[in-house]
Amino acid sequence: MMQTTGKTYRHILIAALLAGATTPAAIAADLREQLSVIDPVIKLGDLFTDLGADAETIVLEAPAPGDSKQLSSYELERIAEQYNIDWERPTYLKRVSVYREGNAFTLDDLGDIALREAQAQGLTGTVEIQVYGRRSGLYLPADATVNDIELENFELNSRQDRFTATALLPTGTNQPQRLTISGRVQEVRMVPTLARMLTPGEVISQGDIEWTKMPVRQINSRVILSSNELLGQTVKRTLQPGRALFTSDVAPPVVVEKGSVVTMVLQVGSLSLSASGRALEAGGNGDMIRVMNTKSKQTVDARVISPGQVAVTSNSLTLAAM
Repeated sequence: MMQTTGKTYRHILIAALLAGATTPAAIAADLREQLSVIDPVIKLGDLFTDLGADAETIVLEAPAPGDSKQLSSYELERIAEQYNIDWERPTYLKRVSVYREGNAFTLDDLGDIALREAQAQGLTGTVEIQVYGRRSGLYLPADATVNDIELENFELNSRQDRFTATALLPTGTNQPQRLTISGRVQEVRMVPTLARMLTPGEVISQGDIEWTKMPVRQINSRVILSSNELLGQTVKRTLQPGRALFTSDVAPPVVVEKGSVVTMVLQVGSLSLSASGRALEAGGNGDMIRVMNTKSKQTVDARVISPGQVAVTSNSLTLAAM
């Protein structure tokens, strides 16, 4: 009996040793504090520490770039048990969030890509493209940039001022994400604008001028297109930087102030007459203003020719007023 019992124990010990040799020992690991991934898949090593070669084992699909995926504590326990990981769930742990890193972009970033497509279809001139749609919340994989985005089915309308297309967004896999986009195409022109705010009476200098794109459809005959039309001019009202300027916004610098005493000059052939007058209006060089003869109290029209001096038009009424 004792002999049989000894044989039995030996058999039990051998069986236990054989079982230990064929069943791998559980791997002790901890849950990572920061759960984030770059790839389109979640690996064991993204969840748990100290796994060695097993860290590369793929267990789940990752969320989209810039998005998160929620894993419950029970799902973590299931993964740990399936891959023989010795991990004890903390009692307080209910769920964890796995974030996939990505590069943020907006639809505005697709403007240059759309412009190249439009030019490839024969669009000429200086144009600007505005892409309609979301301005935030768009992401590419962490190893991708906007330059990796391609467009397909790009179409311009008959007026060549609208377009539609499909953007192929990289995902980190062989299948891109398709995003339908549309936008506006408009011809633009560089126009001179102010680089700073100017108040009435300030003279515009070269340093006050910068150039800004403006849609051609918004340009009319009143818009100033040359910086020469601004240099040396004064502003009539407070003007904000960056906006188009109109001919009514500026005027020559005031040479004769309203209410100032001026010399009225009348040239008739070789005869030159002069009289003292008072300016009833302010004016710059070349401006026509009203001036009152201080002696006769008659009012005449005169052209500003220099500071304190105006030229009176020659006619009988003017002669009488002088």
